[in-house]
Amino acid sequence: MKPRLLLSLMVATSLFAASCSGSSSDGSSSSLPDEQATSDPSNDSEEEGEGVSEPEDSPPPTNPEVPEIEKPLWMDLHLVLTPIAELVEPIAFSPRSGVDDLYIGERAGIVRLIERSFKKNGTERISLSSRPVLDLTEMVSVEGEGGLLGLAFSTDGRFMFVSYTDLGGDLVVDEYLVGRGTRAEAETRREILRVPQPFTNHNGGQLALGTDGFLYIGIGDGGGSYDPESNGQDPLTLLGTVVRVDTFTAGDEAYAIPAGNPFSDQDGGAPEVFLWGVRNPWRFSFDQETGDLWLPDIGQDTTEEVNFLPAATGGGRGTNLGWGTVEGHLPLDGAAAPSDHHAPIYVYSHEKGRCSITGGFVYRGDLVPGLDGAYIFGDYCSGEIFGLHQVDGVANAWPLSISSPGNQLVSFGQTFDGEIYVLQLDGQLLRIEQAPEEREDS
Repeated sequence: MKPRLLLSLMVATSLFAASCSGSSSDGSSSSLPDEQATSDPSNDSEEEGEGVSEPEDSPPPTNPEVPEIEKPLWMDLHLVLTPIAELVEPIAFSPRSGVDDLYIGERAGIVRLIERSFKKNGTERISLSSRPVLDLTEMVSVEGEGGLLGLAFSTDGRFMFVSYTDLGGDLVVDEYLVGRGTRAEAETRREILRVPQPFTNHNGGQLALGTDGFLYIGIGDGGGSYDPESNGQDPLTLLGTVVRVDTFTAGDEAYAIPAGNPFSDQDGGAPEVFLWGVRNPWRFSFDQETGDLWLPDIGQDTTEEVNFLPAATGGGRGTNLGWGTVEGHLPLDGAAAPSDHHAPIYVYSHEKGRCSITGGFVYRGDLVPGLDGAYIFGDYCSGEIFGLHQVDGVANAWPLSISSPGNQLVSFGQTFDGEIYVLQLDGQLLRIEQAPEEREDS
């Protein structure tokens, strides 16, 4: 089978802050919300919202009518961020089945290999290979919010997918054969998807393999402020959607349409579309244990949101998350929420320096057993890292005892053993662990 090119969009340092608010109507992006100075990443919004509280306070629920839930036991855990490697603007992360190695995408267009091995006593050895797995720097544009944005492997580990913004500003997804080696074979490149971008922001670019083996691709609304082209509520376009494609039964085509896609055999939407109504879905993920889809969406002026889409009810298939008419729970500029709007499970406001959600993963590892089942995410501007806990569909989030520098928390990653990694644009790759003294006591 020929490998296929996966759609990739590069998120620059400005991507996260500019994506949450402050982008001009012509699509140009500022480095921070409302073009404020780097010393003050907050947007100084005077509007009240459902903010994530400081550690000593219980956060308000997702709306005033929902009661608070009891704080989880993991609130008392002392966590640390353990340095793993130093790279250049790491932005995308993927494990590969069959090996313990980690693959990291750097914004400029280079995929790096971190080799991991274990001694008989369990001691981990980590080495950053000097030889790139793949070098796309001559194909990738890092202008504005562009760059290498997404990275994933097929379930058998044979094919690597990358998403990026090309020199013309399009979002592109490529597939490469990796085979038994560690390097992508450049001559096997095949383009899977190309999505023209009307503006330079809101590229999306997240890539993930679902439990069904299909490739999921997050695509922003095309940019500009307030969805100027009304893409979010138009499933006929791929902008403002998460698409799902089958890259392995397509024959000579770039991809096939999974039979379960909501518009696979009917009018009303593009056959690739799995769900729609998103602004800039940055770093969605599937729970390794349940298959549930967790999808954050970066807000416009006031609100960041987390969407929970259980596998038992379709995992988001055919879901309208409301963007273009709704920000969080509230109608946008007097617009009416669509009748099929699926409300987020959790929202927080742009207070205390917060401005742009960085989506993460449900923790399923062994290094911090007390975190099991918590959804870990962060805010790009404030650098805070949160844990979300839900009981019977009611969710609250609390800051954990770890954080990242402001304007650096660009992404999270997860290995097959359930451990969660933190990617910072200053070059740091770190892993969430329990403090040594607490590991000894547990």
